[in-house]
Amino acid sequence: MEKNAERRQGSIKIMKHLAITLLTLLISNVAWSHGGGLNKHGCHNETKTGGYHCHRSQSPSIQSIPQQKTYSSSEKSINTRWCDSRGGISEFRTRDGTYVDCLTDVYAIEAEFDYNWKEAIGQSLHYAESTNTKAAILFIKRQKTKKDYYSELERVINRYKLPIKVFVIEEN
Repeated sequence: MEKNAERRQGSIKIMKHLAITLLTLLISNVAWSHGGGLNKHGCHNETKTGGYHCHRSQSPSIQSIPQQKTYSSSEKSINTRWCDSRGGISEFRTRDGTYVDCLTDVYAIEAEFDYNWKEAIGQSLHYAESTNTKAAILFIKRQKTKKDYYSELERVINRYKLPIKVFVIEEN
């Protein structure tokens, strides 16, 4: 009887070790892989490093300089349509936890309505530094604007030789 009890205890120990080993392998496999959160390009942000990588394709790039178009709606919807039309990534999270309105291989673009051009300068420069790209502003010119905000923006960029590309679109 004692031998049977010892065998059972030995078998239980082996089963426990086997269960722990299998559980450890399962957990380590889950820890090394991730469940997705991929954008339409098959890419995502890395929260630990602040980087960005792709699983199914390479990151998108701007194919050509955008032509001026007319859009209406909110800043976000205007930016999303404009960014998608250029193969960019909308709302890209930087390593600093800030969000670039549109990121391409070339530009980190801050989209703003015309009256917010001052804010757009600082944000575009910050996003460019955080993503190692060039700074750009998507300047959304409102129809009802009577003031020439674009000239003010260009004057500041030129005066201080700021490395910022400006894309202009008109709100409908």
